[in-house]
Amino acid sequence: MVQPNPYLLGRLLDPIFAVAVGTASYYAHERKVGREPGHSLNELIRKRLERLRASGNTQR
Repeated sequence: MVQPNPYLLGRLLDPIFAVAVGTASYYAHERKVGREPGHSLNELIRKRLERLRASGNTQR
């Protein structure tokens, strides 16, 4: 019988930790390589949130 792998931090915290590590590594990569103006992760997320807010306001 195969035993399940133990969790590193816990069943809930492992995915949160993975997303945090992935985001931090992408920021480090972005800082090292550089991006075009207007295409950094922060700017892309900000644009997406503005679009979501704008579309959410029109539905009400």
